[in-house]
Amino acid sequence: MTVEFDVGAELAAVVDEAGVRRFIEGFVRHWREPIGAGDGCSFEELTDTEWRLGTPLPIALWDAYGLLGKRTDLTGVQDQLLSLERLRVEDGALVFRRENQSVAEWAVRREDLETDDPPVVFRRTDSNARDWSGFLDRFSLACIEMVLSESLVAYDGTRADNRPVEEPEILEAPRGFERLALPDYPAWAVEGGTVRWFASPDVLLRVDAGDWLWALGRTAPALDAVRELLPGDWINRPS
Repeated sequence: MTVEFDVGAELAAVVDEAGVRRFIEGFVRHWREPIGAGDGCSFEELTDTEWRLGTPLPIALWDAYGLLGKRTDLTGVQDQLLSLERLRVEDGALVFRRENQSVAEWAVRREDLETDDPPVVFRRTDSNARDWSGFLDRFSLACIEMVLSESLVAYDGTRADNRPVEEPEILEAPRGFERLALPDYPAWAVEGGTVRWFASPDVLLRVDAGDWLWALGRTAPALDAVRELLPGDWINRPS
């Protein structure tokens, strides 16, 4: 079978910013709706934002906002990539993304803003502990993670579904799947929990903290097939 866009192979081949852009454009073209003119923020808008904030923005952030800063279907279905007007420096970091109920946020530390592709940190905002913790070591990887995660929640039960992980399921690559080349990263809602991704030619899987499974099919039949492969209490499965 010929695969037009092999998510696993394409992500494994990403080594630089140009590769990140190619991956996102390819994934969106084959799994979502292609990126078009007007989907990104302009040079003038980004320059004005640097002036307002009084600090340079990392090249990786320029690239992300310039490519898809206005594509809320890729960046704001559940958690939101903040618009340029809402970017702010707070507690020593530039906050750029917020959880949909404002109980978590993602940022780049101020001292890393002159780095081309800086690490990303996050914190819970609904507790007394408001210290920043590591999320992913490159902003560009966090951008890929954002696009993939927002895609999981962009569809109803025809292409996306989720369910609890049932013991004694093995949380390794199911038959026909491979680990995606994204490092394990924190599941912000579960202390000590991590997130792990898997891919087949037509399905993406995400396992949150070892206890919740998400699936996105490139097509409705692909989702039906993974429901059969991994049976369980799928939330959106037709009765």
